[in-house]
Amino acid sequence: MASSTVRVVDWAALAVLAFEVPSFLFSQYRANSASTVEAIAVAVLVYILIRIQILTPLQAGWMAGIVAIGGSWLAALSLRQFAGRAEKLADAGLTDVVAFRSQLAQSIQGWVPGEGFTVLLQALAFACATTVYIWRTGRHKLSVLTLVAPTLVAIAIPLSLSRAVFWSTVLFFLVACALMIGYRIITLKAGALLLAVVPGFVLLIVVCESALFPGIFTAYTGHHATQVRSAQGRLGIWNRSLEVMRQHPLWGMGSSNAALFLLSTADQEETTGFASRPFSLPIQILVEKGIIGFGLYALFVVLVGYEFHRTMRSGPQKNVPQLLPSNGKGRINPPRKQQAVQFRMEAAHKAMKCCFAAGLMAVLFRELTYSSLMEHVLTLALAFALAALACGEVGATA
Repeated sequence: MASSTVRVVDWAALAVLAFEVPSFLFSQYRANSASTVEAIAVAVLVYILIRIQILTPLQAGWMAGIVAIGGSWLAALSLRQFAGRAEKLADAGLTDVVAFRSQLAQSIQGWVPGEGFTVLLQALAFACATTVYIWRTGRHKLSVLTLVAPTLVAIAIPLSLSRAVFWSTVLFFLVACALMIGYRIITLKAGALLLAVVPGFVLLIVVCESALFPGIFTAYTGHHATQVRSAQGRLGIWNRSLEVMRQHPLWGMGSSNAALFLLSTADQEETTGFASRPFSLPIQILVEKGIIGFGLYALFVVLVGYEFHRTMRSGPQKNVPQLLPSNGKGRINPPRKQQAVQFRMEAAHKAMKCCFAAGLMAVLFRELTYSSLMEHVLTLALAFALAALACGEVGATA
C-alpha cells in the first residue's frame, strides 16, 4: 500500500502552481497566459490525484494500460497518415520526405506535428510500463500480447523525422534498462542482453521504414539541408530569447508570451523570421517565468528524482524466484507463498517506476531542443503523471 504522507516533492508541485498567480499578474499580455495557467492547474491536479488515488501496483498498471491504448491509436493513425501522404508525394515526383515532414503525420487535429510526437514519446513509457508489469507478475503470455502497444508506438516515432524525438526514444530504452539493472530488478546478464537488443531493434525499425520510404535513414545519419537550417534557426532564436530574458529576469514575460517578443523591430539592422516558440523548454521557462519560476520547476524535477531513488531503495532486495521451488512444483506453506507474491508485486511495481522515470527523462531530453509540454493540457498532464507515478511508494498490494 502506498503511503499517503505528503512529501517535499508534493509541496514543490503545489509551489509550481502557486507561482502562476504572481506570474499571471506580472504577465506582459495576460490573455495569452490564461490558457497556460489553466494547463498547469490541470496538470498539478492530475499529479495530486495520482499521488492520492493510485495506491497499488495494479492501479498503476491499469492507468498505464489505458494511456498505452490511447497512444497505440495515435500511433496507428500516424502510420496511416504518413503512408498515404508519402505516397501522394511520390506520385508527384517528390521523394524527399524529410523536407515535407511537417505535412506527413499529424495524429492530433490542430496540433503541430512535433507536439503530437511528444505525446507518442510519453505514451511509449506507459506502454512499456504495462508490459514489464505484466511480465514481472508472471503472466508471460499476456505480456507478449501487450508488446503490440509499445511496438506500434516505437514504429511510429521514427516517422517524425525529428532527431530529437528519435534519440529521445533510444535514450528511453537505454535508461529504462540501466535503471532496472541498477536497482536489481533484473540480473546483470539479462540487462546486458536488453541493452544489446534494444539499439538493434530501433535500428531494424528505421531500416525497414527506409526501405518503404527512402530518406528516413538519412534523416538520422546525414546532414539534411532542412535540418541544418533548423539548427541554425534554433541558435538564433535562443540568442534572442536570452536577450528578452535579461529585460525581465525575475518573473519573466508571462506564460505564452515568448513569441510576442521574438519578432524583429524597426531599429534592427537585420530582420529575422517569426518564431512561434523558443524551441527549448528550459529557455522558454526562463523567458516566460524568469529565474524564480525556472528555479521552482528545476527544484520539482530534482525532487522527483530524489523521491524516485528513495522509493526504489525501499523494500526487500531479495530475488523473488529464490523463494519458490526450482522446479516450479512442491508444497509451499502459506506465509512463504504470500511473501513470494509480495516480492513479485514489489518487483513489478519497481519495473514500472523505472519506465515512468525513463519516460520523463526522455521527454525532458527531447524538450532541450523543443518546447511542446506547455502548449497543451494533455502533454503537460502526461508529464506530471509520469512524475507522480515515478514518485509512488513501492507497494506489494495487488
